[in-house]
Amino acid sequence: MEKIEDSEKRVAKILGPKDSSRLIEVSSETLKVYHNYLSKNLSFSFEAKYSCETGFLKTVYYDIEVTDILNMDDCDGVEFYGLFCRGKRDKRKIIVPLAEVEMKQKGRNKQLIEDYRSWFWNYR
Repeated sequence: MEKIEDSEKRVAKILGPKDSSRLIEVSSETLKVYHNYLSKNLSFSFEAKYSCETGFLKTVYYDIEVTDILNMDDCDGVEFYGLFCRGKRDKRKIIVPLAEVEMKQKGRNKQLIEDYRSWFWNYR
């Protein structure tokens, strides 16, 4: 299993903080930087899982195909939910927070998504 420090170092390179020992907190400005990076570096489309709470301590997982990342201007609640992605669940089109997407396959996309998720949940 990878050390959290490795993930933080990769995120620090993306966000460019002056003090790389402390990552920049989640804000609309840092989300824009991250959006720009992911837009250029993710390969679409890809298979993933999305979890949805259906009740008290009940979660359902759905298989989805992520087709792209949405522009921040097209989404409400970006500072609360983070970046959004568009995809398909069965034949239905969906829009979900990228921080709630889990990769199914190994590879570069998985690392990019996991680094983003870790940063988003730990630095907001």
